[in-house]
Amino acid sequence: MPKIAVYKFLTFFIFSYDALNEPPHLHVVKEKGNRQRSAKIWLETCIIADSGTLNEKELKKALELIREHKNELMDAFNRIKNGEKIKTIKFI
Repeated sequence: MPKIAVYKFLTFFIFSYDALNEPPHLHVVKEKGNRQRSAKIWLETCIIADSGTLNEKELKKALELIREHKNELMDAFNRIKNGEKIKTIKFI
């Protein structure tokens, strides 16, 4: 489960198996205590495939970051798909 990027309490990652079998996408989680909130967002279209339990504000921020850093995120996704190691991107 490579971690691609982090922003405050949001973590963007993919499952290695997904990278080989699905179009480019990211899973986004926010942890609060013992509860984990997650969503799945397609990278190329920035469409939410599954909102999980992220609230509207969290989804909006995740989409904003994905749109803003789309090229970096696609590059990281493709590198993982090709079996390469990546360095986690830290959004400020």
